[in-house]
Order: sequence, then structure tokens, then C-alpha cells
Amino acid sequence: MRTELELRHLRAFVTVVEAGGHTRAARSLGVSQSTVSETLISLERALGTGLFRKGAKGKGVALTRAGEALLPHARRILALTGELAAELAGVTTEVKATLAVAAVESISTYVLPARLAALREKWPQVRVEVATRICADIRESVAAGQSDLGLVLEVDPGKRDDSVLTSARLVILGAPSHPLAGRRIRADALRRCDFYMSDAAGDYHQVLRRHFEAAELPQPRTQALGTVEGVKRGILAGGAALGLLPAHAVKQELDDGVLAEVRVSPPLPGLVLRAVLGPESADSPVVEELVRSLRGLALG
Repeated sequence: MRTELELRHLRAFVTVVEAGGHTRAARSLGVSQSTVSETLISLERALGTGLFRKGAKGKGVALTRAGEALLPHARRILALTGELAAELAGVTTEVKATLAVAAVESISTYVLPARLAALREKWPQVRVEVATRICADIRESVAAGQSDLGLVLEVDPGKRDDSVLTSARLVILGAPSHPLAGRRIRADALRRCDFYMSDAAGDYHQVLRRHFEAAELPQPRTQALGTVEGVKRGILAGGAALGLLPAHAVKQELDDGVLAEVRVSPPLPGLVLRAVLGPESADSPVVEELVRSLRGLALG
């Protein structure tokens, strides 16, 4: 028997068993279903035996005798690894590492700086690199091992798992002088307005599309201005255009009265902030600390 086992093998195995299938395990781990399947195949190859009964994959989980024997040991190894990382983090600030984070723009710009400052205070020798990307690229970056942690904003699926850190909301914005500013209106009052967005496609577009589809109205015209700041400046440049941005990215402008919210009825669908972890990231005390600081955070 070959024994080139890695923690990612054991984590995938235990997660599939506890989640009850590959699809739920992939969602919990923040990776694709194919990545989970490939990891389990690699584990079975290393052990020289099958772990799942035939026909079980994708239809619930049934373990072979070898799988049943492995399960308690795998859980024990993962628990000990977590205890070791936590104990080391508690007795030393001399952790030296580079933490690569890929995040959507509104998170990297308006949420992460304060959290990373606290992280560097605890572990001053940790070097942090943040890359701003769209959700699809963030997942690819983590899967390829280029990023240790991905932070994506997605339409709230309604079902939560451990990878969901907190909720967020999108707001429709206008200049304070806009005729709809400060009002609560229905979708038909918005259909003739242009909407400024930070990217050309993505979950924000899905939210807007779903809102107008629910009202059985055509979607208004949208324009991508490249960045969150570009959307803000576009709104303030004048005209009848509105913007669609996460509330945490415009909190200061709303508080100062520089921008005004246009409230819609029914409300726009919500978003969730989801953590996408690399294969080895779950054992990093630095990643764990950053994820913990974001969990349950109020995002406007």
C-alpha cells in the first residue's frame, strides 16, 4: 500500500461523508465537484483500495469496510491538525507566511483593510497579498493554488453552509437631486432608467434581472463603468442614471448625503459573502483568523 496521504485527501473524504454527497461537500469546501471526485480518486489510489461502495457516488454515501475503517482515523488526524495550528497560533506571534487573498472589489476595498490591519497586529511577520477579481476568476485562482482564500459575493441561495460568512445587500442609488431619490417605488418606475454597474456581468446583473422578471417587465439598460468608484462618479456626473452597488461600498456616501438610496418594493434579492478555501488553507491559523473576523460581520 502506498501511503502518500495529504490532509486535503482526508478533508475531502470526511466532508463527503458528513455532507452526504459530492455536491454538498464541494459547496462546503468551496471547490468544484470534479475537484472533490479527483481528490477521492487520488486518496483511493494512495491507499490501494476503494472507499465507497459502487453506485453510492452522487446518490448518497455508502462506505466499504476500508472506508469505515479510515473514517475515525481521518477525523482524528484533522482534529489534531486543527488543535496543533490553534496551539501554535496561541503561543507565538512569529508566524511567517504569505497570505494570498482574492476578493471582489467591494470586499477588498471597503471591508478587508480593517480586518487585515488587525491580522498584521497579531502576526506582524505575515505578508498579505490581495487581488481584486470577479467571482469566477476568484474560484479559479483558489482551485489553481494561486490564492489561499477567496471571498465572493453571490446571490443568496437560501440554503446556508459553513462557507457562508455573512449577508449583504445591494442598493439602488441616485444623486440626491434624482426625482426617485429617497422614495419607495415599484419596478415599473425604474424601467426607463439607465443602470450603472461596476462589471459587465455577474451576480449584480442577476439580481436586477430577477427583480424585473418577477415584475414581468423588461430589464432596463445597463452600463459597466469598470469599478465601484466609477459607478459613484457616474451617478454624480448628472443625468437620470442610477447605480447598483453593495451597501457596504456606499455606506459613507449615504451617511453623508452625497448619494441617496432608491428603495424598491418588493426588495431586491439578498447576497451572501462566501469563503472559498484552498486545499491546505483550512489548517492555516492566519486564514482561520481572517475568516472568523468576517463571519457574521454586518455589511450595511
